[in-house]
Parts: sequence; structure tokens; C-alpha cells
Amino acid sequence: MKQHIEQLFKKYIVNNKNTDENLFYVNDLSKTSLIEADLESANFNRFNLREANLSKAFLYKADFGYANLKKATFKEAQMWFVDLGQANLEEANLEEANLKNAYLWKANLSLANLQKAYLKNANLVQANLWRADLRYADLRGTNLQGTILKAVRIDRAKYNHQTIFPKDFDPINSGMMLQKNEVTI
Repeated sequence: MKQHIEQLFKKYIVNNKNTDENLFYVNDLSKTSLIEADLESANFNRFNLREANLSKAFLYKADFGYANLKKATFKEAQMWFVDLGQANLEEANLEEANLKNAYLWKANLSLANLQKAYLKNANLVQANLWRADLRYADLRGTNLQGTILKAVRIDRAKYNHQTIFPKDFDPINSGMMLQKNEVTI
């Protein structure tokens, strides 16, 4: 049954992006496997995707605002311009995910794995990164203003002069690497 729902969901999202008609209504996709799915501009706003697997999925401009993504896997997912505002990503795996220009305002990323994540120019204002793992992440141009960075693992992460940190955070003492000379293409 679950596999049948996944197939219908993929067909609906991929083939009916520009319609308001609902072939079916599903907002609980917990433990669903959508590995390598092409879900460009998909609307998962307020969905329950707890423990879902979206590894290597194409999620360009997808909306996950307010979604429950606890323990979800987005390993190596392409998530440029994705909306994760106020989403619960507690213990989520975003290792090597491309989150360039992602919107993560007030997102809960506590205990999340963001190792080697590409977060260039992302908005993480007021996000909760308590005990998150950001080792080797790319935070160049990222806005971390008001973000909770207590007990975060952030050594070897990249930043530049455009990166905005909370007032009480020292990137040098945290083991981050300043990228001074960048070539803009």
C-alpha cells in the first residue's frame, strides 16, 4: 500500500505542478522513501515527513515551511531556494545537501547533521542549531543573526566577510576557515 501511495504522489507532484486540482490529499508522508525524486516546486507546507528519505532528491524551490522533518534524510539533495521556514529538522540528515539561498528562518536544526552542506547565502536567522554538526559546511554569505549556536560542531566550516554571525559568536575560536579571496562568476 505504501509503495502505491509513493508512486501516486510522485506522479501527482511531477506531472501536475501547475494545477490546483487535488488528485488525492496526503499530508502524512512519514517514513516515505522519495530517493532521487524530482520534486521541483513541490508544496510540502505543514506536511509530516518524519523519518522520510529524500536523499539525492531534486527539491529546487520546494516549500517545507512548518513541516515536521524530524529525523528525515536529505543526504546530497539539491535544495536551492527551498523554504524550510519554521520547519522541524531535529536530528535530520542534510549531509552534503545543496541548500544555496535556502530559507531556514526559525527552523529547528538541533542535533541535525549538516556536515559538508552547501549553505552559501542561506537565511538561518533565529534558527536553532543546538548541537548540530556543521563541520566542513560552506557558510559563505549566510545570515546566522540570532541563531542558537550553543554546542554546535562547526570546525573547518567556511565563511567569508559577508557571513553574518550572532553577536556573541567568534568564528576563529570555533575553528572556522575564513575564505578571503573569492572569484565571483
